[in-house]
Amino acid sequence: MRFMLILPLALAACATGTRAPSWPDKVHLTGTRMEVSFNDGTLCHAEIEGTFAGTLNDCPYPMSYEVTGYKPSYLATAPGGLGDLFEPYAKVRLTTPTGMSWRFETPQPIPTKDQGAGQLKLPG
Repeated sequence: MRFMLILPLALAACATGTRAPSWPDKVHLTGTRMEVSFNDGTLCHAEIEGTFAGTLNDCPYPMSYEVTGYKPSYLATAPGGLGDLFEPYAKVRLTTPTGMSWRFETPQPIPTKDQGAGQLKLPG
């Protein structure tokens, strides 16, 4: 019985011209360029210099973006050309034409490893 329910889904996924749904999983800002990577490996970009809203360029997934709270990193002006290593602070909202949206912050927050009682357990 379960096989009969799963078979149409499996066949639909194998049909030519169909693509499994994808969603954005990471946003990265470098200077005035925003890169959005999707869970299927697709990489899209947009130039955000002076324009903090628009659509992703040449992207198979039509999405609009809005960048708010943009502040360059204080370390971006570091001597020696290291400025691109320090991501600006911003909040980014990506929205599909159907209204689904995702929110990101740059740089990505470092996840905490709170183990309680003041102990930090390292992997390994």
